[in-house]
Amino acid sequence: MSLGVTPEAFGGLKLFDALSYFAFFFFIKDFNSISNKNRIYFYLFGALMVILFAGSLHSEFVSNSLMSILSVLPIFIFSRLVVKEVSVNPGLINKMIRAFQLSFLIAAVFIGMQMLVGVQFSFYQDLNPNVSGDEGTRYPGFFMDSQTNSQFIGMLSFLFLINFKNILKPSLLNYLLFILVIVSMFYSGGRSGFFGFAAGFAFLLLFFGRKMKYFIGIGALAVLTLMPFLKDSFVLFRRIDTVDDSYIFRTYIWKEAYDIFLHHKLLGIGIGNYKDYINRYSPDQYYVLKDNTILLLDQPENGYLKILTEFGAIGFVASFLLIIIPVAKAIAAHLKTRNNYLALFCIASIICWFVSFDSLYTLTDRRIVILLTSLVCFVIKSNYIAPVREENNSIDIPLRNRLSPL
Repeated sequence: MSLGVTPEAFGGLKLFDALSYFAFFFFIKDFNSISNKNRIYFYLFGALMVILFAGSLHSEFVSNSLMSILSVLPIFIFSRLVVKEVSVNPGLINKMIRAFQLSFLIAAVFIGMQMLVGVQFSFYQDLNPNVSGDEGTRYPGFFMDSQTNSQFIGMLSFLFLINFKNILKPSLLNYLLFILVIVSMFYSGGRSGFFGFAAGFAFLLLFFGRKMKYFIGIGALAVLTLMPFLKDSFVLFRRIDTVDDSYIFRTYIWKEAYDIFLHHKLLGIGIGNYKDYINRYSPDQYYVLKDNTILLLDQPENGYLKILTEFGAIGFVASFLLIIIPVAKAIAAHLKTRNNYLALFCIASIICWFVSFDSLYTLTDRRIVILLTSLVCFVIKSNYIAPVREENNSIDIPLRNRLSPL
């Protein structure tokens, strides 16, 4: 889905974008109406598009910014089609979650092969320089960057706790696969992904603490027992001691990015313009690679600052309200009905993304976009799921009551 289709001069569209535009014209009738329940998302989408268009016209790199908008629209096309299809086919959620679980197993195979034959076992000829460092190898899986791999795995981890036969009681297989995901995350070596995972897991404990108490107790005991022996086996543990050193340069970049925002508060510098802007006004934002070549940054090593500088304050708020509102509604629905358990697992994954997004802008990778967008769509539709009735260790939800019509 992240294979390039057009050059950067024409928006840098990926295969996912091309398929989304094709689907838009093929299913154009599905975009003719919006339900009252989802109207708030349409208004936020409209506001965001207006802001991005205005920011592009106001920027110093108008043509580049206008072309970059083309890579934003496919996200909303995909979202609309997922919400529409799930409304008439609720079982699609289960199928998509199974597909995401399969994607982790493929990622695990890549990590295993990279451990055996080297990181050159990859789709990419040139990997991110952070893959190999003084602390050891950080395995990128089928990504170019190990941090992206860590975030992706962290987000997927909570989906393995979903037991479709009884969502209130994860099975032994669920727990074993969940542990396998965690181990894979350790090999990816991404601290941000691990911290995001920890935040998502803490969220789940608020609602599933009693049901997971044995798993948590046994897992904590095993970790404490094995920690002295495994500390040197996983690059993630070795990198914990270098947090302060690695963040010195990042904090400098973050300050520079925030200063850019202060000069363009409302509309930003225009979507897709960060690299061109710092090349003109802040050329000291670069990395020196091992072969002494210079890599000019196209994002400030922080997803929030990337959006804030390019979209401005208004676009920033509109973007994240599209995620925060569904999450807040789903949590409120669960607290009211105590039956929105599917949403809780999806929200844990979204929280993982929220935390790990702080250290890296990952929305250029369409695989992350597909996963995050799908999770938000699942959360939106979960608000209309009928009460769960547990019977004979399974969940019985009549199909006609699972979701309300769109």
